[in-house]
Amino acid sequence: MGFFARLLGLENYAFDEVFIRKEVVFGIIKFAKSNYPKEFSAFLRGRIKSRKLIVEGIIYQNFQSSENSSVITTNLPVLSGRVGTAHSHPGPRNAPSKADIEFFSKYGSVNLIIGKPYAAETIAAYDGRGRRISFNII
Repeated sequence: MGFFARLLGLENYAFDEVFIRKEVVFGIIKFAKSNYPKEFSAFLRGRIKSRKLIVEGIIYQNFQSSENSSVITTNLPVLSGRVGTAHSHPGPRNAPSKADIEFFSKYGSVNLIIGKPYAAETIAAYDGRGRRISFNII
């Protein structure tokens, strides 16, 4: 970590592992199924402790969606605990589009996409640049 990162306290935001509470996974599955065939979007709430990012909840915001996209309204305070995003795709593909990657770069460290048939096994995680990352369900 460089001098400026240490000066600004950015090392507090570095993590090596991602853990997602099972209640969050169940919520994402439920929300994806209830919005099908449209997409849904939400923010993820969590914290970083001992270089582990722990996703603890879902922050629902107003969003507009179609079968091809979802646009979320962001009116969260800076200290909301937002660590990333979650959204669904109406088909089995859970890889990010160019628009998804642009969205990821603005809103978090971990970004989840769930594809049909909407199960824990169809969730993929990506960093802010759209690179796939692993995660554990706890």
